[in-house]
Amino acid sequence: MEPPKIWREKRQRYLALGISCKKCGKRSFPLSEYCPYCGTNDVEEYRLAETGKILYFTNVSMASNEMAFNAPYCLGIIELNDGIKVTGQIIDCDYKDLKNGMEVKMVFRILARDGHEGLIKYGFKFTSI
Repeated sequence: MEPPKIWREKRQRYLALGISCKKCGKRSFPLSEYCPYCGTNDVEEYRLAETGKILYFTNVSMASNEMAFNAPYCLGIIELNDGIKVTGQIIDCDYKDLKNGMEVKMVFRILARDGHEGLIKYGFKFTSI
């Protein structure tokens, strides 16, 4: 029996890992065996930067059952200081105070709950610095 996907991907999810290509020098996320730019498998893991800035953001008021406990919440596209762009929830701030270009840092929090007594999924969100 194969473990659930959440457990197979635990290391990369909890450590925020990407890849750095030894051939073309570009970095990418998520973790992969191949460089999405040049196709080589000559890659190495690296840990994503933990700070960055908000490029775009929006307020989500209607959420899926899995995310309902968060609603309403803010989602943003964050450009990390290493150039990688990721999507993440922006927490611990008022939506009215958010601005494009605002500096944020990555924090480890509950992402979702699978049912009332189900599996709790952890990962990264962002908060203002």
